Order: sequence, then C-alpha cells, then structure tokens
Amino acid sequence: MKQLLNLCFLVASLTLGQAALAQSPAVTSTLTAQRVDMVNGKAVLKPAAQSKPGEVIEYSGIYRNAGTTAVDKLQAIVPVPAGTTFVPGSALPAAALASIDGTRFAPLPLTRMVRQADGSERKETVPLAEYRALRWDVGSLGAGTSAVVSLRVRIDAPVAASGAKP
Repeated sequence: MKQLLNLCFLVASLTLGQAALAQSPAVTSTLTAQRVDMVNGKAVLKPAAQSKPGEVIEYSGIYRNAGTTAVDKLQAIVPVPAGTTFVPGSALPAAALASIDGTRFAPLPLTRMVRQADGSERKETVPLAEYRALRWDVGSLGAGTSAVVSLRVRIDAPVAASGAKP
C-alpha cells in the first residue's frame, strides 16, 4: 500500500505541475497529502507516509502566483488516484467539477446515460470510485497570492489478481 500512496503523490504532483505551468510560468503548485484521523469527533490531519485500506487521505493543491501581474482563468486540477474512492462532500471549495477520464469535467454528482435491454436509456449516478480528477475554476489569481483546493479519498481494499489462489 505504501507503493500505492507513493505513486499517488507522483501522479498528482505531475498533474498539478502541468496544470499550473500550462497557464503561467509565474504560477507554481504544490500537492500535499495528509491522513485524516477522527479524534473526539473532529478531523485531525497527520502525515500520510504510509496508508492502508479504509484510511482517508486529504489532498490539498496549493497554487501560488509569484508573478507581478494577475493570472486569469486559472483552473486547479487534483487527481483522484486509482485504488481510491472520492469522499462525497469533501471538495473545497465545494463548486468543483469531476471527471472519470481526467479530460471531460461536469458538475457533481456525475451522471451518465445507460442503455437498457429494451433499448431505452436511463440516467444513472456514476459511482464515486470511478472519479479520476476534480477541477476548480479558480478564476483570477492576483500577484503574490495563492489559492488552495482540496479533496478527500478513501483507500480501497486491494483487488485480488485474477487466477490468484487464496
């Protein structure tokens, strides 16, 4: 599971860096991941060096504008790594868009049309485990300012390889 978390850091860091650099060389991004422990009914964030199934991890993307002018139309994207499930209601700010492929985004909760046996279509809610990224339209980020976005994921139980014997 430690490998999963390390891979999540790498994928998320690459995605954050690319999103920020594509918009302005003055914008830098940092991704932090912290384990969420509940203590006396309150969430306490702790280092997430290792994780195990069932634990909740909070990813925070911090975007800083080190330039001397505002950056407009900034979009912040934080991936939801494979092997994790997005925790509903955890996106901050709440006005996030979600994606199952990292390229097409829509308002939460995601839905899709599913063809029925009789040929008709029915709208279904996309399972949270299929979410692969969240995006926020930050808008303008003033010179010398920063914006923070965050989401939480639950580490899924590992899936046994097909053909593996117990």
